[in-house]
Amino acid sequence: MAENGGGGRSRGARAGALIGATLETLGATGAALWTSLRWETSLPWLLIPIGLLGLRRRSFSDHGLDLRFTPPPLRTHLALAAASLALYGTLHAVFALAVRHLSFAPAPPVNPLVGLIEEFLLTGVPEEVFFRGFVQTRWNLALGKPWSIFGARVGPAVLVQAALFVLCHLVSGDWTRLPVFFFALLAGWLRERSGSVLPPAVYHAVANLWYRWLEDSFR
Repeated sequence: MAENGGGGRSRGARAGALIGATLETLGATGAALWTSLRWETSLPWLLIPIGLLGLRRRSFSDHGLDLRFTPPPLRTHLALAAASLALYGTLHAVFALAVRHLSFAPAPPVNPLVGLIEEFLLTGVPEEVFFRGFVQTRWNLALGKPWSIFGARVGPAVLVQAALFVLCHLVSGDWTRLPVFFFALLAGWLRERSGSVLPPAVYHAVANLWYRWLEDSFR
């Protein structure tokens, strides 16, 4: 009887953790999405998770908000970046040419460094803090990290944050944004591998600049 009671409490604790993670992350996502669209700013994606962590006195470092991190080797970064950009660029080009019947005329950014800094500060950092920092860590606490993938301990939380990430990008009705799901998986893995949201924020900025260049080049 004691064992059954313990099992019941264990199941109850797991159910409570899942319900808590669901309510907290969905509520925060809804609030951040609504206010960001309403005010046309990315600040809610940064301020809401920081506010929640502060109110609940949770560790910022445990949620990836830490400049101290353990990055993968440089060759890994180069391989990941090259493969990701090449794959997305190919898919974007095929869709633009075959489905949208657009033509290609290279339109590089006037000042790519400024554009990269803007993407990093205005989009990369806020969204990585929210999705890979707050959401992913919250679900890690509820579901654990039972898998090991290329040197990183990950769990179902990576899939949860990626699903929320792509849904928030589809509210405009632009279904061409579906591939961001795969970026979110990469960013989620990178956050676990490095222990910080800083590396995926850099990737995020580069990816957005790459996307802008492709969009401007296909007309």
